[in-house]
Amino acid sequence: MLFRSKSHDGRQTIRLVDLVGRKPIVLTFGNITCGRFRERFPGVEAIRERFRDEAFFFTIYVREEHPSDGWILPANIRAGIEVAQPRSSDERRAVATRCHTLLKCKMPLLVDDIDDRVGNAYSGLPARLYVIDRTGQVAYQSGRGPWGFQPGEMEQALVMCLME
Repeated sequence: MLFRSKSHDGRQTIRLVDLVGRKPIVLTFGNITCGRFRERFPGVEAIRERFRDEAFFFTIYVREEHPSDGWILPANIRAGIEVAQPRSSDERRAVATRCHTLLKCKMPLLVDDIDDRVGNAYSGLPARLYVIDRTGQVAYQSGRGPWGFQPGEMEQALVMCLME
């Protein structure tokens, strides 16, 4: 699914259809309450740094996995991550901005609408990685998080995609 989404700060709107054909696209789905996402995101940023001229990289902020008004994890409490499930797009953007700062995110952070359209279409909850090739086809889809969130696998798939 090619989608259009706004950045966490509202300054940028990305339309994937405008990027297809130019370079592969790497999509990283996650949220601040997913411990595995927080733990492994620096690895995704390192891959982005190595391949930033050869591929487009975006993080898509999706519905909270372990909100404070749901299934909260003790590790989140210890980390000071107590976030209620956002009930509006503005609330989700505010939490995404907090995540952007906490993770020192360098790639564009796009925020899924409150109806979870993009996250549902990509089955991106709680955390997932995708590589989309130049033709717009999915070249790699990680297993669903938390255990399927493997940046090293994504990097291998990206390298293979770049070789084609």
